[in-house]
Amino acid sequence: MLVYPSVPRAVLCSANHVCSSRAALPHAHSSRFRTLAAHRAVMKDSAVSDAAAELITSAEAPQLPWWMRMTRWRPTSKEEAVHAELGILNLLRSKWQVEDVPVGPGPEQYMHTLTNNSSSGNEPVQGPAMVLMPGYGAGTGFFFRNLDALARVFNVFAVDWLGTGLSGRPPFTATDRASTEDFFLESLNAWRQKQGLDSFILVGHSLGGYLAASYALRHPEQVQHLVLVGPAGIPSKPEGWESRFASDSWSLRSQLFRLAGHAWASGVTPFSLIRALGPWGPGLVGKYVTGRFSMHGMPLEPAESSTFRDYFYHIAAARGSGEYALRHILAPGAWAHAPLQERLAELKVPVTIIYGEHDWMQPAAGQALAAKLDQIRPRKVS
Repeated sequence: MLVYPSVPRAVLCSANHVCSSRAALPHAHSSRFRTLAAHRAVMKDSAVSDAAAELITSAEAPQLPWWMRMTRWRPTSKEEAVHAELGILNLLRSKWQVEDVPVGPGPEQYMHTLTNNSSSGNEPVQGPAMVLMPGYGAGTGFFFRNLDALARVFNVFAVDWLGTGLSGRPPFTATDRASTEDFFLESLNAWRQKQGLDSFILVGHSLGGYLAASYALRHPEQVQHLVLVGPAGIPSKPEGWESRFASDSWSLRSQLFRLAGHAWASGVTPFSLIRALGPWGPGLVGKYVTGRFSMHGMPLEPAESSTFRDYFYHIAAARGSGEYALRHILAPGAWAHAPLQERLAELKVPVTIIYGEHDWMQPAAGQALAAKLDQIRPRKVS
């Protein structure tokens, strides 16, 4: 563990890249706030049994017209996505409010937020505000195993980035890195203003870590502490990296690499495939969830896996928006166009970097960044 003085602190420690330790989240309020009656499943008491929670969830399943169910290509809707999130929240002991916070004038300009404040029925928490931001293509439900524990210590706000998760899906019109970062960072700042937060602990996972770091660089006075969990975009792309895949221009491997690079540059995303598969999309997501989250690290329990699979499918199959940011922030191979390793030395707030034991986001890059900060500021704790 590396802890710096009052200016940046960088901490390198072990955690699971998919945030699989148990913890919790808080929420906020706006004109889009859903009533307690509509969210009684979210506000359930911790004494409610799993069976009762399942009954509550089932009772509130959206009833879509038969003709819609029979004629649609993609078996998803906003109502079903909201219901899937309720299934995730039913796995928790803590109680949560759910709100869509307006961040702009358009009908799709809102950020989906979970909070654990005292009006949800929780005991008041004296700890600081903590804002949790998920990674690429993910949503606040990905933090479900962390929410209960965090809610006992922090006033938690779990927020879907604009254009992702259950947040609004406005048309994504950014054409370069700068305008792409504006899309996410300015909406997050508008969300902060709506919440009346002067400063907070900002936690970002994966690509959300890259964006959280970019936010801290833009608004350092608002960030008490920056926590990067398996962050994307730290290292610079090695010289000649592409040559490993394109040494023989006529080989199958080279052709597939070029095809993948073209798809990346054209804005094709994994979620485009899920949407294109229509009724076969849930099966693909189910196989991914089983392979990624149910067989490694701290595997999901069967009930968790089923609930998480439904949630993941519905946010993945929703209309594309923020997902199209990928090519403007990262190059093929997930190399950042503007690596954090070259930018975070400017940051004047404490920084914590967390990686999992088998993290694929290159822990060595975080160690190199910590070493670079060591050269700039003396280490306080080792």
